[in-house]
Amino acid sequence: MDHNFLRVHSFESFGTLDGPGIRYVVFLQGCFLRCKYCQNRDTWDSKSGELVSIDSIVNKILNYKNYICPSGGVTISGGEPLIQAKALTNLFKKLKSYGINTAVDTSRYD
Repeated sequence: MDHNFLRVHSFESFGTLDGPGIRYVVFLQGCFLRCKYCQNRDTWDSKSGELVSIDSIVNKILNYKNYICPSGGVTISGGEPLIQAKALTNLFKKLKSYGINTAVDTSRYD
């Protein structure tokens, strides 16, 4: 897979439950764990969702920078974000270059 794209399930602006402050939450597609009490079963299929460029994701987030910074940031959730670790690293580097706090919600399964 091209590491300049992430397979995205959905976006949530103004999240308040996925880290400190107001968060922009990106839900990634794909998870192999199949946990019995999963809250996001619709993110399991690693072939569905939409391929979105890192630059497009960053541009979406920058539209909310005044609302999420300095006390909030961006949380990547899923599915399991670490399935797409290389592209996720590229996203985090770009967000950090804009001074945006990042967090990842993971079970550490890759």
